[in-house]
Amino acid sequence: MSLLPTLSLLVLLTGAAEPAWQQVTRDDGIIVQARTPEGGSVSEVKATALVDAPPQDVWRVIRDYNNYTKTMPYTEESRVLASEQDGKVIVFHCLVNAPLVDKRDFIIRIVDDSDWKEGKGFLKTSWTVTTQGAPPEKEGVVRVKLNNGYWLLEPREEGKKTFVTYYLYTDPGGSLPKWIADRANKTSVPDVLRAVRKYSTRK
Repeated sequence: MSLLPTLSLLVLLTGAAEPAWQQVTRDDGIIVQARTPEGGSVSEVKATALVDAPPQDVWRVIRDYNNYTKTMPYTEESRVLASEQDGKVIVFHCLVNAPLVDKRDFIIRIVDDSDWKEGKGFLKTSWTVTTQGAPPEKEGVVRVKLNNGYWLLEPREEGKKTFVTYYLYTDPGGSLPKWIADRANKTSVPDVLRAVRKYSTRK
């Protein structure tokens, strides 16, 4: 009996294989990988690093949304618009002022997907764009329509350190050429992870 029908069925059920991640840079203890999804015009970007701080310390920095103007690169405005389910769901607005391009802002719905108990498991927060509670668009500020991502924190060395994964898939929009947007994403992702590492390990 031929295996071809079975293999064809498996392909249909599981979908086509996703593109492989390719390493872009490895610097300052941070590994950056990228891949372009099927039909996509910009790359998904993922950065990983081992941070010399417990997961709870890293988590506090990531979740301190109202202070992103102090901790996150290029952040000009940041505020929580809504908090639901005892903080498990957050609606967040952020305005970014990066060099050489128009300002961008986005509104995202952030969900706590953690599986964490007594220092074991993982801490995870993921997000997608939302229009919930969105403030009016401002002149001279491009509203970002695609912004998906997550932070994943996994304990290492008996919880004294954290293996951090930061994933982002976003299109800055506007008139920015796609290749410039792609390059900007590959630069900004490690910059953000570097900032989180800095404030997580600050004594």
